[in-house]
Amino acid sequence: MNIRYLTLLPGLALVLGIAGCATLDKENCLSADWQLIGFNDGVEGRDAGRLEQHRDACSDYGVVPQMDQYLLGYDRGVRRYCTAVNGYREARAGKPLNAVCSGEQQQEFTRGFELGTEAHQQLARLESARHELSILTSEQRADVRDRNDKREQLIMAGISSDTRAFLLSEINDLDHEIRLRNVHIKQQQQAVRMETRYLQELEAELRQQL
Repeated sequence: MNIRYLTLLPGLALVLGIAGCATLDKENCLSADWQLIGFNDGVEGRDAGRLEQHRDACSDYGVVPQMDQYLLGYDRGVRRYCTAVNGYREARAGKPLNAVCSGEQQQEFTRGFELGTEAHQQLARLESARHELSILTSEQRADVRDRNDKREQLIMAGISSDTRAFLLSEINDLDHEIRLRNVHIKQQQQAVRMETRYLQELEAELRQQL
């Protein structure tokens, strides 16, 4: 049995036991392939302490996990998980650095994670540019609707000269705002295209380093 897992389990068992989260149902517990369960947990990057959650889930059915088999599968799964490519994917998705890897595999995973962090930062800039464009577009649609409503009011019968003058002033102001915002929208559309292109170029370069 791997010594590093034995040192992890006691403290993690306390934390995870408090959580009381059922990970397996009755059928899974009664027919459990503990090596496969360990492998699946490892390949997903879960902590070895998850075994205690499985123990809690199966205790009601009188099933005790086979720790040796679980850790054997878990170790295989972790080796499959702890790659530079997975580190890159995790970081790009904005996840925190996972501490399940060790030794040379930790170095590989961390190297990929650092590259993925660069991609995540650029992705965040792209999302920010898209969000700003979405706001501008929504404001533009609202002003266009408001202007069109006022134009319809302007041609209604029986409105006073004061109301007509007020509507004309409002329409002129909206026309001015719409024209200015249209310029900003075009600029922001260009910014989105630039950030998209830069993300594509950056990711192509980063993936070559994996």
